[in-house]
Amino acid sequence: MKKISLKNIYDENVEIEVVDNENEANFITHSGTFHADEVMASVILLNKFGSMKLYRCNMPTNFDAFVYDVGFKEFDHHAIDFDKTRPNGIKYASCGLVWEKFGKDILKKLVVDSVDSFFEGIDKNLIMDIDRDDNGQSLDVELPIKIQSIPNLIANFNPTWDDLSSETTNFLRAVLFANEIFNNLIKNMISKEKARKMVEQKINESKDGILILDKYMPWKDIVLSSSNPKASEIIYAIFPSKRGGYNVVATPIASGSFDVKKPFPKQWAGKEGKELQDISGINTITFCHKNLFICACKKFDDAIKIAEISKNVVD
Repeated sequence: MKKISLKNIYDENVEIEVVDNENEANFITHSGTFHADEVMASVILLNKFGSMKLYRCNMPTNFDAFVYDVGFKEFDHHAIDFDKTRPNGIKYASCGLVWEKFGKDILKKLVVDSVDSFFEGIDKNLIMDIDRDDNGQSLDVELPIKIQSIPNLIANFNPTWDDLSSETTNFLRAVLFANEIFNNLIKNMISKEKARKMVEQKINESKDGILILDKYMPWKDIVLSSSNPKASEIIYAIFPSKRGGYNVVATPIASGSFDVKKPFPKQWAGKEGKELQDISGINTITFCHKNLFICACKKFDDAIKIAEISKNVVD
């Protein structure tokens, strides 16, 4: 396999073909073991320029082509005197350099609400970790597990020592994978921004620390980052469950935290059905998570009761 077709972020069909002749190429990157750095950079370039004829080598001579992650030019970070670094200390790799140059152009074509904040969000949530990994900067985290980061997952597309499959085929498979990651991240960020306007309106309408949503949408980070004074008072959100009925979810104390501002009553933990109904006195409550951050019930009025009873419980 030397050519693949894929959908870019605009849902357009584009192709990337790995060619054997350097002079046929309009893009050049390094050969050999590939990394998330040049793989994701290729995805960004596909979104900026469209279809690519790509040549992979260790020492390019055709600088009429767009050369990245090799050749010591504008989009290569391997020169001995290269030390471009973000304010947070994460060094730029080729992916970051390509995103810095073309990211806002891509986003302007998408017509997002705030290009600058969207650009920074993608840099923070995707590009920085790729750059960090490629520059050998360690994360200040020690866990007894292997974190399967995007750089790790993309690196796993390289042929193993006993795999006789084509390096080009594996590179293109990695590009397909990275393209899905890139597209899904941007689509999710666009969706979240759309949700922000609706959640902010519901924050304004909230009463007694209870946020009521007409349907599920991302709300936790929006509540936690909202400048509306009423947002800091919200301890529970209620919304229809995809399984039927309603969910009541406790607000976390911080983004990504599993600790919540006000857990549900301890005696509800892990209980279900009639046992939970008898303990709580709520007719259609069906479930309370053992960690006390989510409850489920069949009727909206009972969802309100769950929130009202729980917020008044003294631990």
